[in-house]
Amino acid sequence: MFNPIDLFKQRLTDHIKRLNRYLRYIFNGHFMIALIFMVIALAVYYQRWIENIGEEFPVALVIALVFGFVVSYNPLQMFLQEPDKVFLIVKEEQMKRYFRLTLVYNYMVQLYVVLIAAAAVIPLYAAVFPEKDKLDYVFMLVIILFIKAWNLISNWYMLKIRHVNIRIMDKILRTILSISLIYFLLIGKFVVIFIVFFFIVIANNIVLARKQSGLAWDVLIENDQNRLALFYRFVSMFADVPQIKKRLKKRRFLSSLVNKWVSFKHDSTFDYLYRLTFIRSSDYLSLYIRLIIIGGLVIFFVPNIWLKIIFALLFIYMSNFQMITLYYHHQTSIWLDLYPVSKKVKETAFLKWLVLLTLIQTIIFSLLFLIWVDVASFVLTFALGTLFNYLFNLNYVKRKIQN
Repeated sequence: MFNPIDLFKQRLTDHIKRLNRYLRYIFNGHFMIALIFMVIALAVYYQRWIENIGEEFPVALVIALVFGFVVSYNPLQMFLQEPDKVFLIVKEEQMKRYFRLTLVYNYMVQLYVVLIAAAAVIPLYAAVFPEKDKLDYVFMLVIILFIKAWNLISNWYMLKIRHVNIRIMDKILRTILSISLIYFLLIGKFVVIFIVFFFIVIANNIVLARKQSGLAWDVLIENDQNRLALFYRFVSMFADVPQIKKRLKKRRFLSSLVNKWVSFKHDSTFDYLYRLTFIRSSDYLSLYIRLIIIGGLVIFFVPNIWLKIIFALLFIYMSNFQMITLYYHHQTSIWLDLYPVSKKVKETAFLKWLVLLTLIQTIIFSLLFLIWVDVASFVLTFALGTLFNYLFNLNYVKRKIQN
């Protein structure tokens, strides 16, 4: 006999096993060290910023924006699979208990985001609203958790509607109303009005959803597949993920540069392969550019010059560490074993490309210091980046790929 609770337990167990298998790759020692350092550095400057905050700064609006986006962002993972649209659609009435359990699971899992935002906002809230005590903040958090629950339920009802534009407009409207409700809750005005509007939107969602003849199984399954694909793409930055479908982009202009720069010789086989893989793959080039942009913004806005240099080296390290997976990109392809090229040539080609990428990133980060006409920091950053390039790539990475 079909039991939706047993199905939920089985799907949840499989989901947790999948998370455990991949999360250990994400939270490895190197990544955790970089993450802890960034959190500590940002926390120090966040505290200093709070101490010097001006009265004209719109604190209530900032807090409302933080919590408004947190409560409005409710990605749902229902643990559905492609065959379910055939085998479970006939059990739709019995699946109600299954979906209730998944909603409870999604809400409990997403509470950590609310708690992180609450912990980050507490110092700012205490500094700007000294007249309010802890009970006021706890009361606001209770209201926020309540808004979060209704947003999640509303999002579930909207997934019964196939029209994408309706779902997008609903999400935008709910986000605006959530931000407005929290803002007026902070300043103590017009709370009742926005509560009424909020529940009107939710009621409208329920009415729209109940007009549907049944669950939109195709929408639910597509939503789950997109969530899973997003998770796999994130994990792929840290480890090889067999489940992910590698996407290639032509990028004709950049690819043509490879043909010009790499000579058509026997020893340049892997030079050509690694450069073209880096350019055409959807993983490496976008990750490399993102880390340069984020690192550049951090360097630009961090006020302390020594922290700027440390962050420059940190982002150079992060880029290098992620690019190591490029060496193993084609390891499952048997055709490379047919190449009449030694492993030494393969290793040399990869290290040359990695050293070049690191050098480019080092030059970009070093040039940022010329914005402040700080020649000494420019020279120091370039020298330390070059030293790191040699020690990390030509020592650590070289030994790693040779093992």
